[in-house]
Amino acid sequence: MIPPGIRCSVHVAYYLWYGNPETDGKWMHWDHKTLPHWDPAIDRKHPPKRWEPPVEAHSPFRPARGLYSSADPVTVDAHFAELASMGIDSAMFSWWGRSKSSAVTKRDDADSGADTDRLLPLVLAAARRHKVDVSFHIEPYGGRSPETFLDDARHLLEQKGHVGTAEFAPHGGGDVVTFFVYDVSSRHTPPPERKRWKLTFETLREEFKGLSFELVFFCLWMENRGDAAFVREAGFDAGYSYFAATGFTPASSPTNWPGMPRDLFVPSVGPGYDDSMIRPWNTHNIRPRTGSQYYDSMWASAMDFDMVTITSYNEWGEGTQIEPAVQYESPKPGSNVHYVHYPDNDPNFFVKRTQEWVRKYKAHCRIRWNTNELLEEAGEGADVNIRGDDRSVRQDDEDDLKKSKLNKNGNEL
Repeated sequence: MIPPGIRCSVHVAYYLWYGNPETDGKWMHWDHKTLPHWDPAIDRKHPPKRWEPPVEAHSPFRPARGLYSSADPVTVDAHFAELASMGIDSAMFSWWGRSKSSAVTKRDDADSGADTDRLLPLVLAAARRHKVDVSFHIEPYGGRSPETFLDDARHLLEQKGHVGTAEFAPHGGGDVVTFFVYDVSSRHTPPPERKRWKLTFETLREEFKGLSFELVFFCLWMENRGDAAFVREAGFDAGYSYFAATGFTPASSPTNWPGMPRDLFVPSVGPGYDDSMIRPWNTHNIRPRTGSQYYDSMWASAMDFDMVTITSYNEWGEGTQIEPAVQYESPKPGSNVHYVHYPDNDPNFFVKRTQEWVRKYKAHCRIRWNTNELLEEAGEGADVNIRGDDRSVRQDDEDDLKKSKLNKNGNEL
């Protein structure tokens, strides 16, 4: 169940595998290689290639900040200032295992060599400055298991500090430390492993019981309503859909969201999808942005849920980013690479759009919960179970709560 401390909150996938020669001594991830297809017949149609920055990077878009390094303090600070401006509650730190762990056999899908764990202090410092939380997106590093995650969680909690600080309680409901465990799902997790995950979570909850924070664990929700059984069986609190490509899984299809349980399912919204420069055989999954229509449609479908995640802030290789982008043409002679820019050629277009949707979503969600509380107090019941201790509302949303009601499309009535 989604706890009151993160109810009506918005979280965004945040990637830290980027590097450049100025900061890191080499290119990382911007020089992503094309990935092979599992069918040899299809794979033969797409000769392997590695992109060559700075002229041509691996994304169909060009970052307004240039081909930056995730280890650059100025860049990371700018990222968190931008996240704060959009009203984002937490950056989902894409984490690929502990730096000194012998269990880690693969750092990331691009084999870039990026060590995300060493960047935690830098990111946490920027997050504190801008009052944005950091949640943990636990990636499928080589060797990951329920048992390695047990030590991972202890390590991350130690790195984050005792975390019980008021600035990290988005809605006054007490501090929550959130883990999104990517690719642990009903489709990919056999029953014996589900029991091991449940035991891991039970161990962590018991170990940290009575402290000033609550541990919350999300699995990847891939199917329809039936995944609720997996959430409970494997000991998770809830699940998130992650994928920005509608139709890629049943859970990533907004047409299926009305049947999802609001207390267990978190929809993930995104501005579009295009990973054709790293998976050239995957063009059937491209989802054009069509201005902001694609993004707007997903947000409209997510309005009635208790929490939302965005895919992504800066996953440039899959074309899901909302981070500012600029118009760009490759100077390479004979290049057939086409780079896309944002509507109106405005680098900040999707930052502004996200600001609008986050504001509307939070106001809509809080109005709904306040209404349910009033109904419950009046003895008239409510459509969801309400915890009486979740009555706090951010000062900056009071006008929205008093003056407006929002329909499902986020428009004022």
